[in-house]
Amino acid sequence: MKNARTCLKTLAATLVCGSTLALNGCGGGGGDALPVAAPAVPVPATFTVAGTAATGAALDGATITITGSDGTTYPAAGDPPVVTGTDGSYTVTLPLTAKPPFVVTAVRDDISLVSVVAEAKDATTNITPVTNLIASRLSSSGDPTKLAAEILADPTLVDLAKVTAKVAEVVALIKPVMDAAGTTTDPLNGNIQADVTAGTGADKLLDSLAITITPSSASTVNIEVAVKQQQTEGEQPASITFTGGTDATTPEPLPAVTAANLVPSGNAELIADFLQRVNTCYALPQAERVASGGTAATDIIAAACKDIFFGKDASSFLNNGAVVSSKGAYSYIFGADSGVTLDRGSYEFTRATGDLVIGFRGTSSDGVNSSNYSTALRADTDGKLRAIGNQYKYDGAISAAGGLYTFVNQPAASYYYTGYSFTIANSLDANGNPIFAKVVVTSPKGNAFTLMPRTNSNTLRLVKNGVTTGTVNLRLSGAFVDPTTSGSPADADPNNFVGTTQFTDAEIAAIPAQGTWQFDYYLASDPASIAATQYYKTRARAMTIAEWKVQPLAALTDDDVAYIKANSSAVSGVVTFLPAPTTGPVTVNWTLPTGAVPVKKLTVFGNTPVTAGGRVAFDNTNANIASSALTGSIACTKATASDTHCDSAGNYAANALLTLPAILTASDGTGRDFMHAYALYWANLP
Repeated sequence: MKNARTCLKTLAATLVCGSTLALNGCGGGGGDALPVAAPAVPVPATFTVAGTAATGAALDGATITITGSDGTTYPAAGDPPVVTGTDGSYTVTLPLTAKPPFVVTAVRDDISLVSVVAEAKDATTNITPVTNLIASRLSSSGDPTKLAAEILADPTLVDLAKVTAKVAEVVALIKPVMDAAGTTTDPLNGNIQADVTAGTGADKLLDSLAITITPSSASTVNIEVAVKQQQTEGEQPASITFTGGTDATTPEPLPAVTAANLVPSGNAELIADFLQRVNTCYALPQAERVASGGTAATDIIAAACKDIFFGKDASSFLNNGAVVSSKGAYSYIFGADSGVTLDRGSYEFTRATGDLVIGFRGTSSDGVNSSNYSTALRADTDGKLRAIGNQYKYDGAISAAGGLYTFVNQPAASYYYTGYSFTIANSLDANGNPIFAKVVVTSPKGNAFTLMPRTNSNTLRLVKNGVTTGTVNLRLSGAFVDPTTSGSPADADPNNFVGTTQFTDAEIAAIPAQGTWQFDYYLASDPASIAATQYYKTRARAMTIAEWKVQPLAALTDDDVAYIKANSSAVSGVVTFLPAPTTGPVTVNWTLPTGAVPVKKLTVFGNTPVTAGGRVAFDNTNANIASSALTGSIACTKATASDTHCDSAGNYAANALLTLPAILTASDGTGRDFMHAYALYWANLP
């Protein structure tokens, strides 16, 4: 033992015995070996779930939450949140005691995406629209946002075998696009970070898919998977539709896709670069953006602002007849404000010209209000994307639209409706007369509808049986809120139902989201000839009636509804109108329930006396409602030079009567309109 003690002293001072100490003691002459325990192997107490959240572009700034099968959430309440980086990356650390399976959720504003983790071990787990679809196929209701609650009720709902099977099902469905995008990466557990950064492979796949999951009841959803790609004018998109939840159907694979028609690689970075250049321009003081008093494209002087437009020339831009000016497109450049920011760009589709249509968010300089927009960009000679517009000469737009008509004094007549909304400005010539004789719109199914100017209306209105109606909404279907009300909304409110055919929910669910509509323009100067043909693609399909019944909507406050009831007047015992204010605008207030989209536009409809007898209909709109607002006003504005429903001070004319004292319109990121109208005219119930 003496030799051993001597060696230990030497080890402490000079480390000369090294590893032999643990094996042999040290020294010689038969000294006793020291008994040394084997080093303890540390047992990990945690594991990590990490991956990438992306929709094509990285989903930056999204809050990540992981929910175990026992309902426990990670990070725990009170702990710092986990937020995705600019590249969409995230990492969450969980204790080994966490109970699988897990639901991973990424939430940013109105975007909520879901993914799944089957086991309590280190895992790469992406959060994308594709994983959201996988979660939908695992959910008993088909709604991925309900999956965590469903697992809490039944932890056997999800396990590794079930996840593997659903991943295989979804991969088979989207494989034609995966092949065209050149990716074989597992969309759930594969490492897609490099592809998202470079805009290739798995990122191109995400850019090229439009996946929509819409609840149709508490236990069912409608699903559409479509391909976003370049198409010829008038061509309809490749898509498939199926159901999920309690009546889930097995989807067929998407049709073959041509790789050359997919969005170019690096698309997300190019879009982000365009938005940043716009922000650089908008951050400049007005005096640096435009020449003093400037109102036209040629008055833009800042190189940063010219850099927004194709050829660095703002005069090249044309969109639905609008050019760059203080009262036209990109009017913000000419204003005194600065600091509006654009972000969250998304690829929507490629036009036949090769121009990319993108969506993006615009936020006010104070950071309070945001709205969603879209625009067309063209690749310039230096490879950068710049604004070009759709190069159309005339105004036009179409969006999926629907919602609820509330008959304030006739609740049995209240109904849900669904369809599409047309927006074609009633453009005027130098004399204040409409330039259009009519516009004929042909739907993706080949049905034609005519819109014409109407006195006192700022937009063209649909024609029914040769008569110009007061509506711009093509209603495909309707259903009374009260199931005991007999008849149909089309019979009860015939002026608002222009089409002769009512679609079933199944037929509506089968309509492609990105359907193409043809607009043929006839001018008043030559009403027999087509002056121009323009094509418009929707970004979302009309919702089914079942989907509308579970969709929350903005609603007037109880006080406003009570005021309308108390002040509406009757003719022959039938409530028909509310007197317009004698001075100032119509002001309304509303509430926004959880899940409702913020109001962006307010509209009133009414009529006013004319000297020859009878009444002439009018409408007024305020399309500048802040997304945070719960109150707003609709001023009286003339639609044409001969319009008499406003006085010279901008007040509503004496005896002006409101038949729809409020229409609350919201719009989501796909451009779909959510409407809640309050009606005072009398419906034709049996």
